[in-house]
Amino acid sequence: MTTCTAQRSVFTVCAAFFAFAIALTAPSATAQTQPNDAQIKAILAQRIDVDKQAVGIAAVVVEGDKVRIITHGTMAIPTARGTAEPITPDTLFEVGSITKTFTALLLADMVVKGELKLDDAVEKWLPQGLRGLKLRDHTGSPIQLVDLATHRSGLARIPDNMPNGTRADPYVDYREQQLLIYLKDRETLVETDGGKTSKKRDEAYAYSNLGYGLLGYVLARAADTSYADLLQKRLLTPLGLTSTYLDISRNEVARFSDGHYLDRDATLKLHKHSRFNVLAPAGALLMSARDMGRYAQAASNAIDTPLKAAFALAQKRYSDGMAPMNPQGLGWILAPMNGRTVFNHDGMTGGFASSLWIDPKRTSGVAVLANASVPVLDIALHLLEPSIPLKNLAAMRATAVPIDVKTLAQYVGTYALTPQFSITIRLRDGKLLAQATGQSEFELFGKSDSTFFARVTPLEIAFEGVKDDKAMRFQITQGGATRPALRVE
Repeated sequence: MTTCTAQRSVFTVCAAFFAFAIALTAPSATAQTQPNDAQIKAILAQRIDVDKQAVGIAAVVVEGDKVRIITHGTMAIPTARGTAEPITPDTLFEVGSITKTFTALLLADMVVKGELKLDDAVEKWLPQGLRGLKLRDHTGSPIQLVDLATHRSGLARIPDNMPNGTRADPYVDYREQQLLIYLKDRETLVETDGGKTSKKRDEAYAYSNLGYGLLGYVLARAADTSYADLLQKRLLTPLGLTSTYLDISRNEVARFSDGHYLDRDATLKLHKHSRFNVLAPAGALLMSARDMGRYAQAASNAIDTPLKAAFALAQKRYSDGMAPMNPQGLGWILAPMNGRTVFNHDGMTGGFASSLWIDPKRTSGVAVLANASVPVLDIALHLLEPSIPLKNLAAMRATAVPIDVKTLAQYVGTYALTPQFSITIRLRDGKLLAQATGQSEFELFGKSDSTFFARVTPLEIAFEGVKDDKAMRFQITQGGATRPALRVE
């Protein structure tokens, strides 16, 4: 689940703000020592106390059967009335789209046990009623379970019948009835528009929270139970995850951290907790750092669990993902790192951020959980591979230069970095917004008339070749690398 300043409550994959950032070949072949607890503590203190990017962070480092949890900061913004409770290994965080790896693991477990197949049609478990619900592409081909699990179903990122008036908490009022209405309306549209509004199944990667909500919904129907009960029985109990919840009970509320976001002035503000209904399988989980460590141990095969075969099935390559270097497993994003493959999923909600990396070859992993909706990917990658440097966040505190609307309008359009990955630039209410393939939009701030920076992640975009009031390309710089993107629309 992700949010950006411009749209804090719509979630998506956060493996990196741009897919090319996951080219995980360390810049130096020289082995570097894993940071010790004091060094990690200093990293967290820099991010919280100096960079003002969160109120509290927990870092989890898994090394086989050993788990280190380092925390810094507090569960809430301290006030004049006193200090807030410190972050501990048992503090609860929203982990957003990391939930998708749990939903995918349920699918893998049911496949391992012979209860269903990856190529089963989703519509097999949809309510049938008088006419029955079909879920097909415009060629008549049924959308399969594996399509939902790999973001290749052709379904939209979010349904277009989300209730109005809940922008700060959009998923709480989206219920089974709305989902079924959406599916029926989609069925009618696909049958009549000749494919104009939808892609064929397995044609292309398109990140879909709707798809993962639907996946959890039909898995529960296939098991004749609720998603919550299925999750508890099949995953949470067998894995020993005692502090992982879809819905928190009253006696656990004291452990639940406040969430926060950065406003336009880069000041941390309180954000309400996210709530879910039928789309919970896409991003609803709350977890402690202690439970995240155990989950990372299980996913990296560092400990033996009843889900070993299911994890192995989920971590296979099934299709192209958001970029050629990042193919897609069931839920997991695959990334190359110095000759081996590591597995990732990030999450972000209106007030929280998380990054999880798994390295089965080394039976290790890392996770970073923050109580603010800001990127923590760079911290997680640095802990996973110390030769990958931390980001310099000075740009996030830089003062923006005002740019007139006529100049901004020259940059509106879609620019392709690869055939599969593009960035769309929009102008809304005098603000320049960017949205990458499958991801939420965020605001760009002026550094000069043609160069812009983001505050949600350190990057710069420099527009070039203005012709007939349209820029023909831009250069994007992120993580020390600069790449061109050419206008395609």
